[in-house]
Amino acid sequence: MTAHASRSWDRAGIETALRLHSAFLKGEPGGQRAVFRGGALAGEDFSGSDLRDADFCDCDLVAARFDGADCRGARFQGAVMHGASLVGARLDGADLRGCDLTGARLIAARCAGADFRERPLPGQDGKPATVQASTLDGADFSGASLAGARLGGVSARETRFEDANLSGAGLCRADLDGARFALALVAGTDFSSASLKAADLRGCDMEGARLDMAVTRDMQTGTHPDRPIPEPAGVLTAREAETRLTGHIQQVRGSASGQPVDFTGLDLRPAGSLAGRALTALRAPRACLAGLDLSGCELQGARLAGADLRGCKLAGADLRGADLSGAWLTHADLTGARLTPLTLGGGRVLPVQLDKAQCRYSDWGDANLEQARLAGTDLAYARMTGARLSPDALAGALGIDRLL
Repeated sequence: MTAHASRSWDRAGIETALRLHSAFLKGEPGGQRAVFRGGALAGEDFSGSDLRDADFCDCDLVAARFDGADCRGARFQGAVMHGASLVGARLDGADLRGCDLTGARLIAARCAGADFRERPLPGQDGKPATVQASTLDGADFSGASLAGARLGGVSARETRFEDANLSGAGLCRADLDGARFALALVAGTDFSSASLKAADLRGCDMEGARLDMAVTRDMQTGTHPDRPIPEPAGVLTAREAETRLTGHIQQVRGSASGQPVDFTGLDLRPAGSLAGRALTALRAPRACLAGLDLSGCELQGARLAGADLRGCKLAGADLRGADLSGAWLTHADLTGARLTPLTLGGGRVLPVQLDKAQCRYSDWGDANLEQARLAGTDLAYARMTGARLSPDALAGALGIDRLL
């Protein structure tokens, strides 16, 4: 069932709609999907609410709050959201076509696959059909996950995308003049025919990004001066990477044909997915593995100090005793990873080292961090739901006042 739309809402009516929506999501009798279409909801607080599949089309949501709300699949077509706050909100698959998000805050929001494109409008009174463009000017998407999001044709002038994950996103024809993408993941991002005048893309991983017909006058690229990520000393072909990795695995397993392999400073991205591979004691400090699928990998005792692991999938990986000190783990998925000490012969114990690692916007759900070294580790906006931590584990970490 669907609730009737209303243009004017008081707090009691909102609470009733949210309660019925919760029952709807649970499949309980009497539940009704929340439909706020066209509602006057400026300044209202929906923080932490479960708003999956709710309807906010054409709403006045100026300065409304959705911090930490679950808005997956929700519809916001044509909504006016000037200055709205959606910090840490989940907007995966949400429909935001024709939305006005001028000055909105979407720091660390999850927007994978969200649709921000123009909204088609039917013609009226004999006039032809038109489109309503989405406006993101001056919005803050710092650290947001926008992988695969559709942003074609948006206006995002002076918008902040620092540390955001835009891998595979579509930004063709977008107005991105003066936008800040420093240290963002834009591998495979489509910027074709976009305007990037005076945009800042320093420190970006731009592997496979498309810039066909883009206007790039005064665009900044290259190493970021404040947070320099090491450039790979060399790039391996897919065949070279596979040959060396096979040799490493054979050496670890004691095969006579195996040989020690040193991947220090090399770009391993051409290897493609390494999910489930046995890479125990991998030696790859300062190597580039950005965006690779390493889920379920055996990485016990791996040497990955200073490595670029931004956007890596490390869910369920065995990282016991790994050295990740100074590594770049922005947007890395470490859910369920094993990060306990590695027991060696003679009763020796090798702890996981994450000292001074950059772990902003990473996900550590259900990971075991009880004895990991976290001195100087930047965990701002990291997700720690279900993570196992000792009482003093985060004592030396940075950004813990902004954990999600």
